This record gives sequence, structure tokens and C-alpha cells, in this order.
Amino acid sequence: MTFLTRPVAFAIAGSIALSLPLITTTACAQTTEQLQPMTLTRLEQILESEVSNVEGENGQWRFSVAGRAVIVLADASNDRMRVFSPVVPVEELTAQQVQAMLAANFHTALDARYAVTDGAVVAVYVHPLSTLQGDNFRSALRQVVSLAETFGSSYSSNELNFGLRQRQQPSDLEQI
Repeated sequence: MTFLTRPVAFAIAGSIALSLPLITTTACAQTTEQLQPMTLTRLEQILESEVSNVEGENGQWRFSVAGRAVIVLADASNDRMRVFSPVVPVEELTAQQVQAMLAANFHTALDARYAVTDGAVVAVYVHPLSTLQGDNFRSALRQVVSLAETFGSSYSSNELNFGLRQRQQPSDLEQI
């Protein structure tokens, strides 16, 4: 086993110490560019770049994707943002559909979820506004639309599936 002499060890340690600020500064600069706080203005710009039929302003937007209504509500003062799409009236739900939605919220819904509000089932994505990144918001839009569209079939926000096996599915899932 070879040991370094004390002067050589200190020289190596000094070189490492001198290079760390440069490495750290570069990494921080890249992170800062990616982690700009989300604002209502940036959110609206992203929406307008992704969807052609956006209506609204000041944190309240509505549009449609493939004929499905999608609503974005954002509140900068409370640092909240949500994207949602109505799915079905609550009174039309069957027990099997409720069970399938709850299982989907754990296994196949990813970042979006099924929820109930004002007498309707909705597909929803909720996130703090300030830490939301553009790519996450674009993904949220896709996931909410997919979750709403797949209600009654795969109950999924995309192809990814976290462990839902055939034996874990409600027995009547194919009939829903």
C-alpha cells in the first residue's frame, strides 16, 4: 500500500478545494436557470404556447383539449395552482368506479388524481405555484386530460403503472 507524503496530500487537497467553487458555481447557475419561480404571467405564456383556445386571465383560464373542458386556477398570493377537468356527475358513479378511481390514485394516476368537487368527479393536478416548472406544468396538462379520458377504462394518466396487477383490480373493472 502506497501512502502519499504530507506535502503531496496537501497539494491534492488544495487543488480540490480550489476547483470546488468553480464546480459549485456552474451547477448553481444551471439550477437557477431551471428553477425560476413560476408566475401567473409565465403560466399564461406556457398555456398560450401549448393550447390554441385559451380564455381568461389573472390565474383563471379555460380551454378545451379534444372536446374536453380543462380549467387552470392559480393564486399567487396563496402559492397554489390546480389544473382540472370535469369527468362525470357524482350521482352517476357506481361502487366499482369509486373503487377503480381510488386504486388508480395509487397505481396509475401518477401526479394527477381523481377527486370530487361541487357534485362532480374531476381529474386534477395540484401544485404550489412558485416551485412549479414549465415541464411539470406541461406534463400536468397531459396527465389531467388523459386521466379524464381514461375514466371507465384504464383510469390512467399515461402508460406508466406502479404495481397494479390483475389480481389487485376490482373484479368488474372490464365492465366499467
